[in-house]
Amino acid sequence: MIEIPSYLLKLRYGAVAQRTLQQIRSSEQPKSKDDVRNAMVSHLSTIGIIGSNPVMFSKNEDYIDKLVEIFKNKGPAKASAMVSDEFVNDETETDELVTEVDDSSVGKSPSAALKAEPLDSAATSIDCQSLPSRWITPKECQFELSLDGLEISTKNPTKSVSSTSSITVNLPHHGRSSIFSTKANFSVHETIGIYYYEVEVLFGLNSGSEITIGYMDGDQPEEIISSLRGHDENAWGYKGKDGKLVSFEECRSSVRTSCKFGNKDVVGCGVNFVNRSIFITKNGVFLGEAFSLPSNMKRVVPVVSLGSWNSISTNFGHTKSFRFNIDNYVDSFKLRFLKTINNHQVPSVTLDNGTEIKDSNDMKNSLNQMIKKYFEHRGYANALKSFEKDLSLEGRTEPPFPIRRESYIKKQLKDLISSNEIGLATDLINSNFPGLLEDNTDIQFKLDCLKLVNMVGNDSEGQFIKLAKQMKSTYTSEQYQKTLNDLLGLLAYDDPTATVLYKSFVNFERARLVHKLCMLINMKSGIPALSNFEQLIQAADSMVAASNDLNTALIDIVNDFVQI
Repeated sequence: MIEIPSYLLKLRYGAVAQRTLQQIRSSEQPKSKDDVRNAMVSHLSTIGIIGSNPVMFSKNEDYIDKLVEIFKNKGPAKASAMVSDEFVNDETETDELVTEVDDSSVGKSPSAALKAEPLDSAATSIDCQSLPSRWITPKECQFELSLDGLEISTKNPTKSVSSTSSITVNLPHHGRSSIFSTKANFSVHETIGIYYYEVEVLFGLNSGSEITIGYMDGDQPEEIISSLRGHDENAWGYKGKDGKLVSFEECRSSVRTSCKFGNKDVVGCGVNFVNRSIFITKNGVFLGEAFSLPSNMKRVVPVVSLGSWNSISTNFGHTKSFRFNIDNYVDSFKLRFLKTINNHQVPSVTLDNGTEIKDSNDMKNSLNQMIKKYFEHRGYANALKSFEKDLSLEGRTEPPFPIRRESYIKKQLKDLISSNEIGLATDLINSNFPGLLEDNTDIQFKLDCLKLVNMVGNDSEGQFIKLAKQMKSTYTSEQYQKTLNDLLGLLAYDDPTATVLYKSFVNFERARLVHKLCMLINMKSGIPALSNFEQLIQAADSMVAASNDLNTALIDIVNDFVQI
């Protein structure tokens, strides 16, 4: 599975991308063969295709596989739709910071509802590009590329490799000079802050291989690929044969010398947009900053070129660690900038409520009040009490924070729904907020679905069928009916509680329902949708995103200043 490299998680780009990726993954259908088979059994049993006792077929792999193929042949969309409503199991109940839940999709299948959820609020303020993950195969090029796009071989340069790539031409001089070049499938934008990749020489001369790694201008057309020989403007290469650092500066080739590299060596090349440099490594050792990046260069793309009879393997950081400790390199720049922030003098300011902030101590007091309001806003009554206790142990004397009645009600709701007391939770809502459920049929439907699913787990098949019939007559829309049919399919399993659908529904859907109920209670009580603390984080994140200082790419507001 492709992951975001660890060093990028320390940067704003990687932190935001990771949170976004986690939310996307929570909406994806499972890909394993067992999950597809289980989803198919559930669906086919619901519509009666596999008889009155579908459980007996669930372990007959050949039979189910044939059914899957039959339905696939009737149309890919129809086949995929049959398994699209099973989604991943998330055992942790999360309550994302600064995340609104748009429940306009309620009544849709679980996966469809999830896909309608907004992603990380910061994701829209960052250049959400794809990261380089493989080398492309230019058309009519004569090197061999592995299926995963990470290994290149020019051992047999006369062997032509066909390609379905959109690339139309390679540089004409490749054929004449026996130099074969390619670039990564995606470029790297300056918003990423720092980027790095490594190449291992699998086959080549020990004294220096005809291999060059580096970068070129990422805004060039797809068909343009530099040979990294110093003839192309805005291209920088590190050559193994003679250790030369080549580029094109001031209308002429510029050449300097570093270490040679050859067979079995691992060399790396990184771009640092913070200090506008390209740096190189060899076998885990930092060799220094090889090139200065032009101030107007916003985007670069990794490039590699090989002479005949060479072979390399590439590590873009998605599947394994690097030889060079790039994490420490990133930390050195990150900590330096964090120190600058921490040493920054807090300016004197007066808040809207008249509170004056003259120094960092005043700022701490104001933040403490915001945190208390955040706990109260989200219904974290116990957390609020613990926070006040911690402050008192630190010697801070502040008046007790008044906890609103709604906060205790939200806390009770969380406890009741978490313990599957759906009936009591419904009564609590109706007695304290009359009309809330009547005005939000989707929420009532989800509560009833949770009640239905809990019956499956308690061997109450008769009650399950009775409630399901009542719900099918009450909730008549097509999407409600489809969700109910999916849940009815749980009866096809010997152990419904072991299915992905059951586990996901009682965990993820339950957490979403609690969050939405808290938001509705806030609206009903005239409480703002976001607490002051969340608004502060959102404003700070927006300021960081809008900043022209590239140092801000080194920090993430949530990871570096909010999470404990």
